[in-house]
Amino acid sequence: MKNTLLLTLILLFFITKVTGQTVVINEFMAKNSNTIQDEDGDFSDWIELYNTSDSTINLLNYCLSDNINNPAKWVFPEVHILPHSFMLIFASDKNILDTTELHTNFKISASGEELLLTNNSGVLIDQTDPVELSSDQSYCRVPDGSTNWIVSNTPSPNATNNYSNQLIFSHQEGFYSTCFLLSINSVLGDTVYYTLNGDIPTENSNVFCDSLLIQDKSTDPNIISEIPTTPEQNLISYKAWESPRETIDKATILRCASYRNGVRTSKIYTKTYFVDNEIVGKYSIPVISLITEDGNFFNADSGIYVPGIHFDLNNPEFTGNYFMSGEDWEREIHIEYFEPSGKLGFSQDAGVRIHGGKTRHAAQKSLRLYARNEYGKKYFNYRLLPNRQVNKYKRFLLRTTMGDWGGQTIIKDVLAQNISATLNVDYQEFQPVIVFLNGEYWGIHTIRDRIDERYIEYLYNIDKDSVEFQEDGSVAYDNLIEFIENNSLINNSNYEYVKTLIDINNYIDYTIAELFFNNYDWPANNMKLWRKIPDGKWRWILYDIDAGFGDENYNMLRHATRNDSSITWPNSPSSTFLFRNLLQNELFKTEFINRYAEILNNDFGTDIMTNKLNSIKNIYSPEIISHVNRWNYPNSLDKWEEDIENNILSFIEKRPCAVREHIMNFFKLTTFDFDCNCSVPAGMEPEQFIIAPNPNNGKFYLSNNNSNIRDAKVVIYNMNGQIIHEENSVDILKNEKKYFNLSGFSKNVYIIQIISTNYSEQKKIIITN
Repeated sequence: MKNTLLLTLILLFFITKVTGQTVVINEFMAKNSNTIQDEDGDFSDWIELYNTSDSTINLLNYCLSDNINNPAKWVFPEVHILPHSFMLIFASDKNILDTTELHTNFKISASGEELLLTNNSGVLIDQTDPVELSSDQSYCRVPDGSTNWIVSNTPSPNATNNYSNQLIFSHQEGFYSTCFLLSINSVLGDTVYYTLNGDIPTENSNVFCDSLLIQDKSTDPNIISEIPTTPEQNLISYKAWESPRETIDKATILRCASYRNGVRTSKIYTKTYFVDNEIVGKYSIPVISLITEDGNFFNADSGIYVPGIHFDLNNPEFTGNYFMSGEDWEREIHIEYFEPSGKLGFSQDAGVRIHGGKTRHAAQKSLRLYARNEYGKKYFNYRLLPNRQVNKYKRFLLRTTMGDWGGQTIIKDVLAQNISATLNVDYQEFQPVIVFLNGEYWGIHTIRDRIDERYIEYLYNIDKDSVEFQEDGSVAYDNLIEFIENNSLINNSNYEYVKTLIDINNYIDYTIAELFFNNYDWPANNMKLWRKIPDGKWRWILYDIDAGFGDENYNMLRHATRNDSSITWPNSPSSTFLFRNLLQNELFKTEFINRYAEILNNDFGTDIMTNKLNSIKNIYSPEIISHVNRWNYPNSLDKWEEDIENNILSFIEKRPCAVREHIMNFFKLTTFDFDCNCSVPAGMEPEQFIIAPNPNNGKFYLSNNNSNIRDAKVVIYNMNGQIIHEENSVDILKNEKKYFNLSGFSKNVYIIQIISTNYSEQKKIIITN
């Protein structure tokens, strides 16, 4: 009864028409991707007219236009529109006057422009407002012929708009410090159905009555965060799933739509409500809410986030649903982006896939988000990366925190690329965010550029169709390698020819960055390069330096020039071929050495790198404790800070000196234009031994960072004081490592003691399994 009364009042209010107006523009679409095809099979823009009168009207010499200065832009032939009926005209720019299918001589701008309808006397009888529309959205009058316009996700060309409903909410999505009652009004009085678990609402869902209490849900039990997202810990090399340490933060996720007589009459509305009396200032970085049907992520058959039916116990490192790829493993998702203040940045449907290599089997996975016409919007129209002047993205990454090699810093790749940003390299920007999945806290992720042709398009304003990547299989790159195989680069003319094919300054800077940051998983992996076709030079892109910041004394020059056919990773002969051959040329070698010195003196100065480290650390730091409680990774805030100090800060401080020594030895130099003062003030000597990684799985090493230790005794005790491992006559020289394999020992804390004639020290070892 109440809905009937509401519908009657709405109809009485909106049925009023402009005086003397009998034919109106009733609906139009400016970006027709899949709604309706014309006779040529094209998805053209379209305009729908409606005759509000009781008489048939001859439209001869009526006009349609998208230009106020030219209202007679397109003139109707003799065609009749019946009373209370519709007429569809394609705005295709084909200018067809065949009365079986009409086409105007203009198209409609999706960014918004007015449309005009004049009668056969030249009198303007209808005009629409400019409105920006996404793919397959229409702008229509509801009810037909009324003065009430809405953006509709259920277009109805050549048919009634009275099934194009709109829902009005008392509260919009966002942050709230107190609970509240949410009300939803249906403009046409249709029945509203809703869900609170991410499912698409149907007529079998909950019926929305008068109101719904939206309150703090943080004390509600964990649900989807208790679903294991990896096989058992000892089957994979990355962090395996563990149950959250505590009840995690939550939000209310609402999906609703209206139905009438079994037909959905409104779009599906999706909104996230965060209620917390401390919500103001709670998050220091943006918050992303991802909402999808649970099965899309967690169903054993088709869920993209779980081992599922595609997991093979005999190949645990590279199998599982999360290793499946392609369009068949893309799932529909809704994304809402909130600034730390709670202000909504954008909200839209999108596609999602799992992203990455081996990190796919980590507990927290990287996600790749796609904007597509079929989801509603072709782009993410938002400045996702504040340091880029880009406001439109086709796709972007939500990168996991679990990619680190040999530590739990979560920022190695971000830092290395940020430090390298002043070089002549292409690199990925970053923006850390908090992610909620179906209303449950999913931890820190980092928004990153997706490296593909569209990345080059917005970086260099080059059409994506003019971009070629070497990894896609390039004849041009194969020809470059073939030329070098057949023409020695000792010859300067051959080298000069190669310089016409590759951006040599970019290549030098790129290689120096990879060498300096000790990216062990390179060059056989993580190599990305592109060129503008048909004749652009190859340029290299920094990508995935999670394996960097390892042993600061490791000689990457030797690593990147090995030529051993028995090695396939991380430096097969084919992967080191270009660098090895370029180094045969004295001009290149001189330029490389001089540029390395310049970078060490400037861009990679210790103070500069330390300041960037501290800046990035301060961005992530406020959110680490909550992230730890969700994923048990890092193990604690203290462990995170300790790993940053031991694995990154120590590397930054020591690496320049080590690199100088490597360069001078490798190139047999007597001088090098970089003054490295490695002396340390009294009382500031480096720690004698560092255990890494720690915690570990029983496999670890002692790294000697100070004076030589000879003829030492190494003893490992359990916490009851029992000796479980002992070695005698052990030599561990400065800058060397001693490796241990205690993987058979149980999860616990142990003590390792090193004793020699002039030295004694003991440290804790944490074995996690």
